[in-house]
Amino acid sequence: MILSLHRMASAVKRRLKPPAAAPSPAAAPADVPRVDFVCNVCGNLNQGVPLDQVQNREVQSCRHCGSSLRMRSVMYALSVELFGKPMPLPSFPVDKSLAGIGMSDWDGYAKTLGEKFAYTNTYYHAEPRLDITRIPDEAVGRHRFLISSDVFEHIPGFALDSAFANARRLLRPDGAFIFTVPFFKSGETREHFPRLHDFRIVETGGKRFLYNKTVDGEEEIFGDLVFHGGEGMTLEMRVFTEPDLLRRLALAGFSSARARVDHAPEFGIQWPMDWAVPIVARA
Repeated sequence: MILSLHRMASAVKRRLKPPAAAPSPAAAPADVPRVDFVCNVCGNLNQGVPLDQVQNREVQSCRHCGSSLRMRSVMYALSVELFGKPMPLPSFPVDKSLAGIGMSDWDGYAKTLGEKFAYTNTYYHAEPRLDITRIPDEAVGRHRFLISSDVFEHIPGFALDSAFANARRLLRPDGAFIFTVPFFKSGETREHFPRLHDFRIVETGGKRFLYNKTVDGEEEIFGDLVFHGGEGMTLEMRVFTEPDLLRRLALAGFSSARARVDHAPEFGIQWPMDWAVPIVARA
């Protein structure tokens, strides 16, 4: 057996990872820059929140619903796509003729989306299930929007093209794909397990390993795995780059796709970088 210890922990995810527990705004030093904003997820006013918390992609910086910069940015992009302007989620009109689907969406906005629209939040590991690599025929062409936030980095490489293609197939001709993954601004996407074929995760001595048998029958074992937390398939399979993502979306049949570095300080959306931001792809 060939032993190939995996030592490619994601530099992107390390830089985006929040502290073990998000610090409370009151605990920050008095002289740090602070901002006020209305959370566009819950509609509540936040005052005096340290700027570095607001600008952290993953830190829960809304004191009311716990939204992060990523979550607020996803809802901002959705609002612009559906209504042509930024609106707080509580102000979205109720329209049960508008169908949408989420892929393991955050409960903080999924519940309200379900109240506003004909929206279903789906899961890979629980009901209601959706395997984006094998979607049911009845779901094709039905949805005005699809949200996938930090999911596609966990999809096995041999199924990735099908996942992008099916994201497009789920949408109506006027549909929008609101999409996030950690990604670098340039370079080539790095597959952690480039020959993945018949694999499983095994645990030995309190440590998890990936065992893989390649198409040619060669056996591989990878250690130093990177998991992003949560249930289901959370093993990081790759680190994307923006050029590769835009290429894949185009090949999947999307008419346009672009990274959105939105600046909406009134909603607590202030990106300090232009990578790992939401991407909006239009059918």
